[in-house]
Amino acid sequence: MLKLKNLTKVYHSGDEEHVAVDGINLEVKQGEFVILIGPSGCGKTTTLKMINYLEKPTSGEILLNNTPTQHLNVVKLRREIGYVIQDIGLFPHLTIAANIEIVPKLKKMAKNKRRARTRELLEMVGMDPNIYEGRYPAELSGGQQQRIGVLRALAAEPDLILMDEPFGALDPITRDQLQEEIKDLQQRLNKTVVFVTHDMDEALKLADKIVLMRDGIIVQDASPSEMLKNPANDYVREFIGEDRLSPQPDITPVSDVMVSEPLTVPRETSLRDVMSRMKKRKSDFAVIVDDSRNFHGIVTANEIQLLKRQGENSLESVRGQEPITASTTIRDAAHRLANGTPVLGIVNKKQRPIGLVSRVALLRGLVEMWDEASAE
Repeated sequence: MLKLKNLTKVYHSGDEEHVAVDGINLEVKQGEFVILIGPSGCGKTTTLKMINYLEKPTSGEILLNNTPTQHLNVVKLRREIGYVIQDIGLFPHLTIAANIEIVPKLKKMAKNKRRARTRELLEMVGMDPNIYEGRYPAELSGGQQQRIGVLRALAAEPDLILMDEPFGALDPITRDQLQEEIKDLQQRLNKTVVFVTHDMDEALKLADKIVLMRDGIIVQDASPSEMLKNPANDYVREFIGEDRLSPQPDITPVSDVMVSEPLTVPRETSLRDVMSRMKKRKSDFAVIVDDSRNFHGIVTANEIQLLKRQGENSLESVRGQEPITASTTIRDAAHRLANGTPVLGIVNKKQRPIGLVSRVALLRGLVEMWDEASAE
């Protein structure tokens, strides 16, 4: 989706030069939430600005969908990339609808389509379009204004969105709410996000991949769980903070404790056949899939016995279940399991089953993680 190859930015002041970004290489996959983090002056914002040519690279190459961006029209490139900044930058003399529709209007989107897109986006973040589309920025709270900034970036349906410390100026409660909203929107719409922050808690909460920078270079890029488990060096450990290096259910993904490659059976499978397969696999659970091989639900050995007593012959009557994803936190999975569900199915973006987690598996995984942390 996005590749940075030996990307460098050098600023000159008289006879002096300052290397802001020093030959970095980075690949961002489609649908990935990548966070650039590091101390002030490390090059993270400069890197972000070079992606849409707000800063011109001194050397190196940026490829967007395998096309070198230096060969693209800069104005067109920027219209194809969503951009959200901390200061928001809403136009005070324009209504909320007009602010959201700026880029779609520049791209000559039909008026009725622009308006439909605006109303759809407002509804996505819980802002009634009948109430908000005719208001002006000054009539909104800081959190609401920032939501509009995000919606404006999404309005033209870009595949790539750049975000430069968008929540840094907000109070903690509003920031937490917006973090959850942007992550939910990103996953639902399958958008690729490159996000700059100086807040490690924010990075651990949002990122699929964290890119930690220092003095213009990348010190480590890894998933949050990998970075917590295996910090590359003392600088990474210090930046993360020792208190965060022990297992944390609030940010640790359920993929760290899930049971991979579960037994999978079609809905029309006979109960006798399901039980036979479960015995061979020594499993108490089976994942049910529909005709498209998408996740439908989970059946336990006890439930199969109950279905037999009710005169059922197959899994057709088993109700569907809402699955979780591999990035769901252990805390959120634990809440679901505590509310009566004995086991949760885990799916990929195509809704295909990739694993499951039960109460026992979750507890066992947590104990193993804490034992490992204590031994280090």
